[in-house]
Amino acid sequence: MCESHDGGVYKVMTEQPALDVRFRNVQVECWTPVFRFALALTNEWDVAEDLAQEAFTRLWVHRTSVDWERPMLPWLLTTTRHLAMDHFRRLRRALMRQKDLRPWALDGEDRVRWLDVQRAMARLPTVDRAALTMIAVSGLSYEEAALVMGTTSGSIRARVSRARRRLGDETS
Repeated sequence: MCESHDGGVYKVMTEQPALDVRFRNVQVECWTPVFRFALALTNEWDVAEDLAQEAFTRLWVHRTSVDWERPMLPWLLTTTRHLAMDHFRRLRRALMRQKDLRPWALDGEDRVRWLDVQRAMARLPTVDRAALTMIAVSGLSYEEAALVMGTTSGSIRARVSRARRRLGDETS
């Protein structure tokens, strides 16, 4: 539904056609990177789709207060990161209420390797994981990731380096 190139659900929803066109263009250009970022954070396709959709919904809601002259991808990624953190908090609370947790059945070497990487990623500090995801998965530059994270590109480089080293140590 979000990838509709003919306007989809957002077609002619306002009395400001210029905003409609800008939003539609941002949606087409940024959907894939936002979805990939959400997927890298959550490792769940459905949840990633929901987070990406919610990020674009929030952009739509704030369309009149957003500076459309600036790149929208950092805004969307920051929003997606905040939504993912909210999702993880809700999930953690729900899991703490459960008493009987059963491990997933493993089927094959690839599944085992994936679970190792997933566990190693989960052990990374949240900001290191987010920095690594933005650089390695979403393809952002260090400067763009720094803008999203509200820090310097040097800090992002250090976080990504530290995250890669820890992942290598834990999955070798």
